[in-house]
Order: sequence, then structure tokens, then C-alpha cells
Amino acid sequence: MKWQKYLQVAKTSWQAGFVYRLSFVMWRVRVVVQFLAIYFLWTAILGNHNDSFGYTESQLLTYIIGTSIIRTFVFSSRSIDAQGEIASGDLSNYLVKPLNYFTYWLSRDISDKLLNILFMIGEIAIFIFVVRPPLFFPSNLIFVLLALIATILAIIMYYYFSFLVSMTTFWLPEENGWPQRFLIFVLLEFLAGGLFPLNILPPALYKIAAVLPPAYMLNHPLQIYLGKFNLQQSILTIIVTAIWIIGLREFANRVFKRGLKVYGAYGR
Repeated sequence: MKWQKYLQVAKTSWQAGFVYRLSFVMWRVRVVVQFLAIYFLWTAILGNHNDSFGYTESQLLTYIIGTSIIRTFVFSSRSIDAQGEIASGDLSNYLVKPLNYFTYWLSRDISDKLLNILFMIGEIAIFIFVVRPPLFFPSNLIFVLLALIATILAIIMYYYFSFLVSMTTFWLPEENGWPQRFLIFVLLEFLAGGLFPLNILPPALYKIAAVLPPAYMLNHPLQIYLGKFNLQQSILTIIVTAIWIIGLREFANRVFKRGLKVYGAYGR
């Protein structure tokens, strides 16, 4: 069956995560350090204030903790390596095999996310046990469910977005595509709300940022969880995320086909 070969790809990717342990550990260290830096920055900003920027202390700190959790679901990715394969010419190895290149990398992504989630659970559990931060829990569980759905859709949307960035390497193969990815993802982190809730931006800037795809990857799922979006806004967010996925998927397929026309198998 077709799905079995992709299951095997996922298993192999899972095992590779334990082979390259130092690389994985350094990634998790970076994630933890980034989280701690942002968390303690915001605790310093909040000081003795119980209400800042329209958030209670528990809501704002839950948002910061939530970004670390959702980032593990959404932003952990193996498909970023596709850009290196395009630049080096290794993509040719897949073009002659009965594999769907998108599904192949999605299988590897899922495996990588599961591995990161295991470590994230332990990291967050230790942090909560030691620091005992004030946490916000919604009174209506429907918002927890809607936030979970929004997060799952965000995972899929990020996958196609990341793949689009990787495919710029068809036209810009220098440095394996890392310069453009670095610049794009610095901007992505900001626009996704990875540093602070987007609605503390000036209203004019927030209106722009709120409708862009990155906002649906971190900020909006957390706004649903915190109850900042009402039921109608939450459902609309999920619908719009699904529309973005369809659009990005179609665009990614078109860009991949066009990229193959200029692909020169450099290095092969």
C-alpha cells in the first residue's frame, strides 16, 4: 500500500533523530533558551501590574508559554532540508522514484514533530514545577477544542509555507537557500506573534498583521484559547486558515512544477 512507504520514511526519520543527537539537543537548547528569555522579559515588564496591554498576568504569561508549546507543533520541521537537496542536485534521486516529494517530506516532518513534542512535554513540565507560573484555563472547553483544531491547521499551513521558501532555491541556489530562509523566518517569527501578542501593536499595524498567514500559525490559535476571540471569530479563524492552506498548497505545487523546468541538478 502507498501509505506504508511513507510510514517507513517516518520511522527512518525518527531513528535518524537519535543518531544525530547533538544536533537535536542543540536545537532543543535554542528553543528553551529563547522561551526563557522571552518569558522572563515579560515577567520583568509586567512587574506588579495585574493587567497590561488588555491581558491579565495569567493570560499574558500563558500566551508566552503557549507560543513555546505551539511552536513545537508548528515550526519544528525536517522539510527545511529540501532546499539543500535542490541546491546540491540530490532532488534528482527522488524524481526517478515512485514517491510524492511533498508527501515524503510531510512524513519526515510528522516524525520530527513527534520527537520534539516528547522533549517539549518534559521541558514545560519541569518549568511549571520549578517556576510555578500563573496559568490561564478557559472556562468553556469549546475554545480549547477550537484552539486545537486551529493548531492542527497551522501545522499544515506552515508546512506548505516552509516548502515555498525551500523552493526559492530553484532560482537562488547559493548557500543552499539559507540566506533567504533566515531573513524570511526572522520576519515570520515577528508576524506570527512569537515574541508578543499581535494585538498590542498599533491598531493600523495589527489590522495588517492579523490577516497575513503567519498570524494564523501562533497568535490566532492562542487568542482562541485565551478567549480573546469569541465563538464566531474562532470559527472564522479556522475557516480562513483552511482557505490559506488550499491557496498555499496550490501555489506550492505550481511553483514546484515551474522550478523543475529550471532545475539543473547542480552538483550532480
